[in-house]
Amino acid sequence: MMYAEQKIMCEVASHMSKSGGNYQDWYAGVAADPKAKLFNDHGIKENGDEWICRQCVNPASARAIERYFIKKGCKGGPVDEEQSTQFFYAYKIEPHTHQ
Repeated sequence: MMYAEQKIMCEVASHMSKSGGNYQDWYAGVAADPKAKLFNDHGIKENGDEWICRQCVNPASARAIERYFIKKGCKGGPVDEEQSTQFFYAYKIEPHTHQ
């Protein structure tokens, strides 16, 4: 595991902890365009909802982080849905969000 991956995992885990809920209350994914994915596809409110996004060193790193959080219990979509992405994102699931 690369240092950059570990750093992102720690930042995301810390954000989740501070924002409340268990891993099962969060959705983890990857995207080439994370803002479109979060705000358009998932229905996240940019202000008011809990979310985090990080650019990874390469697509393999983004997928490794996604797998890590899904194994921890986060909800997530098909891991191979997007082929070329460098962004990992996670958001706290709310009644108005779309998985």
